[in-house]
Amino acid sequence: MADLFLHLGNMIPVGTSDLNADHLDPRPKVGTLSFQIDDYGFRVFEYCRNMSGSAIAQGELQKRIADAATTNITSGTTTSATKSGFTAGDYVGRILYVDDNDDSAGAAPEGESSPIVANSATVITVDSGRPFTVALAANDDIRVVSFNHLDDAADGDLASKVKGVAVGKNGVTSKYYGWWQRYGLCPDVIHTAGTCTTLDPVVADAAKVGAFGTDAVDLWVGMQVGTHTSDVVSTKSLVEMLLFGFVRVKA
Repeated sequence: MADLFLHLGNMIPVGTSDLNADHLDPRPKVGTLSFQIDDYGFRVFEYCRNMSGSAIAQGELQKRIADAATTNITSGTTTSATKSGFTAGDYVGRILYVDDNDDSAGAAPEGESSPIVANSATVITVDSGRPFTVALAANDDIRVVSFNHLDDAADGDLASKVKGVAVGKNGVTSKYYGWWQRYGLCPDVIHTAGTCTTLDPVVADAAKVGAFGTDAVDLWVGMQVGTHTSDVVSTKSLVEMLLFGFVRVKA
């Protein structure tokens, strides 16, 4: 296998104008973290891509996109996998993982991974700096994974799957890149219409947060600050986001 570390980057200075980003092409590396402090205190943001299929608004809650598993590819090389049915460009920046070597279970390249640098409707191409040690071949199984390409959160999502709240003042356009808050006090988080009692946990709902009811701790994404009731016209209020620095459970 090639180098374990590939195209390393560093933390970058991020200001207010940066956090309002809505970029067609990524400016910092996708997955870049920003640690900030303002009048709301310490806050953690992550640079991600909106893959929900539509523009999202400031204050909406997103989760990592589901894995895209592909069985029985038609052919491959040490840097590519071929099968019809991909959506061109959607996988760039994600990771290609080899689930199964069809002709020799457990043998290379099974278990290997590489960053995706391009994809057409039929071919996924990975970074030549980290090729697979053995060429992919017909009937091998692959999956595309990412923790910073995002879809709308949904009721019942585990906290380990939820990424954070979009913070750009104009939201983030579909398939564009921007910033999501993962930790700290976040004003104007979009809620369901139900009541959330102050200092109670909140959980994921449809691109928003809601009252935890009887949901267990593995669904809690933050803590309500001040009581939020259904008569709040904007359906927004202050939440302490708690999606950074916890143990990941299956998601």
